[in-house]
Amino acid sequence: MFKAFYDKNKRFKFIHNELSKNKLITYKGKEKLRKTGCFYGDKFNFYIDTSDGVNEDLKIYEYCGRIMEIVEECKGKPFLFFKAAYSPVWSRNIIKIASENNGKVIPFFKWSFNDNFYKYLIPKRKSLTNLKNKCEKEFDVGFAANLKSYDYPKPNKENPLVCWDNYKSFGLKANENTESTGFYTISTRQNMYNLLASSRFSFYHTEKIDYKQYIEKSFTWRVCLNPSGMGEYTSRMFDHTYLGQCVVLRKTSYDFGNSWKEYLPEIDFESPTWEDDLQNILDTHAEWSEKGLEYFEKCWSAKAIAAFLFRQIEEFNY
Repeated sequence: MFKAFYDKNKRFKFIHNELSKNKLITYKGKEKLRKTGCFYGDKFNFYIDTSDGVNEDLKIYEYCGRIMEIVEECKGKPFLFFKAAYSPVWSRNIIKIASENNGKVIPFFKWSFNDNFYKYLIPKRKSLTNLKNKCEKEFDVGFAANLKSYDYPKPNKENPLVCWDNYKSFGLKANENTESTGFYTISTRQNMYNLLASSRFSFYHTEKIDYKQYIEKSFTWRVCLNPSGMGEYTSRMFDHTYLGQCVVLRKTSYDFGNSWKEYLPEIDFESPTWEDDLQNILDTHAEWSEKGLEYFEKCWSAKAIAAFLFRQIEEFNY
């Protein structure tokens, strides 16, 4: 049995019911660790990290404040760390710290934390899918997102494994210099906008739009771009695959527990052939739409995610 602590009304809303169905889980209350589900068992603990990872434009390893706090809490007790945003490249330090402290990192899944998904998309899925199938395509590519740059904290002066404000975020012992070292600037969305706006493709973008209008407008796009934010995933991937739309990602090392790589197309926007590569996807967008929906049903439904989780727990327990 595992005593569970997590935010069931927001970050874990999508899978809460499936977790509750399993006799191994007893929900006990709100999260103990920021953006993390904590599950305490007699023989081992497991944790589900729902944070964003790191935007690959920064070319830095992910910070380790969360895994360091877990290691401190476990005090040698074995643990599993299900990482929703996992990169074999940029998660390397987290993997190393876990393996050196009786833990194991397992690639997991992200999902939507947006209330609109639950209040609007789920109950209207059938009617929206019918509307999507009837809509004329007006644009090759579209995305809706603010183009403002993101600020991302730089490393701590004395311990580069954490950012300078990790001690505040995770309650780590503040025995290091916690003075601000400033921020990196992430301009990925503006850069992607600039590329597409000057390309040969018809392109739709808006910074501000009502969620209902956004979904309906997206039916006029052949492909829906997933614009990177603080990390590489955004809930647009989730929205659009749920409705059977073609979602294009920029090429990334990030992936889920069951890989999306054969189901969701990726583009290297730094490649000199990126426009030709995108054209190939546009030419086959209907097939990619079917693949995205197949991935959602097979791997990304709440039932599929819970099944993946409990398989890993059973294997670790043996």
